[in-house]
Parts: sequence; structure tokens; C-alpha cells
Amino acid sequence: MKISLADLNNFIEKTNNGIDYKIKKLKIKKLVYSEAAFWKIPHKSEDKVDICLKIGRYKNNGSPENDTPKSELTLDNDEFLNLISFIQSYYKPLEMGVNSFIPIDNSNSMHLLQKFKSLMGSDEETAKLLLESGLLSDNITLTIDLIKKKVGYDEFNNSINCNLAESYWQTWFKNNKWILGSEYLYILTERNIDTQNITDYLVKAFDGFLDIVEIKKPNGLKFWMEAKDHDNYVPSSDLIKAITQCQNYIYEIEREANSLKFIQRTKGTKVIKPRCLLIYGRSNDWNEEQQEAYRILNASYNQITILTYDHLILRAKNILGINTDITSQVDDDIPF
Repeated sequence: MKISLADLNNFIEKTNNGIDYKIKKLKIKKLVYSEAAFWKIPHKSEDKVDICLKIGRYKNNGSPENDTPKSELTLDNDEFLNLISFIQSYYKPLEMGVNSFIPIDNSNSMHLLQKFKSLMGSDEETAKLLLESGLLSDNITLTIDLIKKKVGYDEFNNSINCNLAESYWQTWFKNNKWILGSEYLYILTERNIDTQNITDYLVKAFDGFLDIVEIKKPNGLKFWMEAKDHDNYVPSSDLIKAITQCQNYIYEIEREANSLKFIQRTKGTKVIKPRCLLIYGRSNDWNEEQQEAYRILNASYNQITILTYDHLILRAKNILGINTDITSQVDDDIPF
């Protein structure tokens, strides 16, 4: 919406001392209301003005003259300009393809308050006020989520060449579910199919059904056999063992589909044709023929998808908007 100069003159109010200001109520509740005010402070000795911003929450006593502050925050000119710069900077993620904001709910609101408190140097009440006002909530939430993903990506990238135990990667994936893809709603706390079969993760897919994620460490396990067979690349014995393990998990889950105890342990998640995502090995040094063999291998399984750690790096870069040429490194079957 564009505002003409005439509208702007009507928009601005003046105090008895000639100071321009504008006050806007942000939200009115039964007992309290929140309010934002701009002030234009002229300098006597210099030909310039300062713009200040005050945001406050006040007890609603029915008359503005009798209202008493519950919390207030006043930003001077420099703080206000820095705040504008801060907001503008974190609109940048929108240019990276992010088309929706993450809502603030009870599960992450305290985390956001603490993060915003550290950024603004304000008390918790003021941070809560700014978030509830709607002035910054979308951007702060989006920013914290992207920062968390970037930290996880850096840790992943720095650890992938280290010979770390499988348990390290199990913990990393649990804390960074986003890299597994949007097809999973959340990871279940239950891992046991039965007393003999324990998966790395049982997950609830976006369609409400149960799936499996199985993780092997990136190093020390060969993806292809050393020698070709009939001039074809074939999976290594370690990979065949991992695929067989996934197939066995799928079979055992289907056997437990009608078990009341299993249904209770998986929080009622339905079981119909469970799929398994197997994360295994590296693909950073594959040639074109190996990439083609990988596509053929994945196409041969109806309920199993195999991804390497390098495929996940490319997925993470895609999510974070990090430029990369994936044309020669990843096939079309990888679900970005």
C-alpha cells in the first residue's frame, strides 16, 4: 500500500512541544494491551533527527492516562536502525526458496524466547512481547530454524571424513531429522520391532504410516564389489547384508502389524507396506557408470531406498540454498 504525502501528514501526530510521533496498538486483551510508538527527535545543534521506537505492554485500566506499564522497551536511533538492518538481513532466506514460515507453538516458544533474548539483550518479558506482537516472530523463527540446520550441516560435513562410530551418526540424525526429507513427520521414540529386531529409527511418514530408517556409517563399508561381474557393478557383500537386514525389518514389522502391544508402542501408527530408507557409504568418487548402476539398483527394490552420505550432503545444500552443481553427482530418484 502506497501512502501519499498528504496521507503521511495526516498519519503523523505532534506533541505540544512539536515532536512528531505515531502510536499504534498492536493487540488488546481483557487486562493488558501492547503498543508501539515512533518518535522523531530533532537535534538542536545539528541538522538531523533521531527516530526512536518504543514497544510496551500496559495494564488495561480503561483510560490511557491511568494505564501503567507492565513492560517497556525503548530503542534509540542507533538501536532502531540496527533492528531494521537485522530484519532486512533475515529476509534473505526467502530468496533461498523458503516459501513458508515455521509456526511458534508450545514446543519451541521457550527456545525462541531464549534465543531472541540473547540476540536483543532484553529481558524475557520484552522478548515475548516482541514475538507476540507479530513484528518479528516469523523472521526470528525462520532464522533460528535455518541457523540450526546450518550448524547441523557444518557438523555433518566436518565429520563425514572421520572414522566415527555408527552410534555418533544415530545421534546426529536424531537431532537433524530435516535432512531425511519432508516425507517424514517425526521419529518415534520406540525402536524395537520385537525382542530380537531393533531398528535405528521407526518413523511416521507424512501419510500417517510407519516407515524405517536404517543407518550405517559412511566410512569403512564398500558400496561396490572391487571387481565387476559380467562387466556390471554389483553391490558389495556389506551392502547386501545391510539390504537384507532392511528386508528382514520390513517383514517383521508386517508380522507385528496387528499386534496390540506393537500398535501401542508405536503410538497407533498404521502399518501398510512399510518402506525403509537405508543410508550407507559414500558416492563422492563414483564415475558415470557407477551412478547409472546405482539408479538401476534402487529401481530394483519396491520398499527400500538407498542413499549415500554424499547424496545427503547435496540434499542439505539444496535445502539451505547453498549453490552446487548436482548434475554429475546425483540421480533423479533422490527425493528432494
